[in-house]
Amino acid sequence: MNWDAIAAVAEVIGIVGVIVSIGYLGIQVRKGNRIAEGAAFEGVFSNTLSHIRGMVDGEHRDAVIKGLVNYDELVGSEKMTFDMLFLGLFTVIESALFSNDMQFLRDGTPDNFGYHLRTRLLPYSGTLSWWSDSKDVFPPEIQSWVESEISKADMNSDFFGIK
Repeated sequence: MNWDAIAAVAEVIGIVGVIVSIGYLGIQVRKGNRIAEGAAFEGVFSNTLSHIRGMVDGEHRDAVIKGLVNYDELVGSEKMTFDMLFLGLFTVIESALFSNDMQFLRDGTPDNFGYHLRTRLLPYSGTLSWWSDSKDVFPPEIQSWVESEISKADMNSDFFGIK
């Protein structure tokens, strides 16, 4: 065997090695993406449940109901409780929308949050008053998304029967 043949065989082996390495990296990237998707979903789901629990917990429930009806009548700890719970909930929504934009969550996630807001929270004047006072905390993309959901909400709806 001459040196030209040996060099050609070595070159072919090198090319095969590069192709195998690229394929392996592609598989690892896909696995990493699935892990990131799972972590994003778990984080959004866990945070959502935490805030829902906080809103219906006996200690906070009355402040949330009072705030939904008339946010402007809340004072002191009631206002702080309502504000922190809603700020947390809308931050979870912001995180979900960001994770969705990064393709870590399914496309239906923003629609699910939108439906929840439109049917459960946005029809109440207290939520709208809170949003008006608090929206500047959020980036313009989130403000726009929430405003879009407000425009779709049936403002006569009374899901909790408290109007």
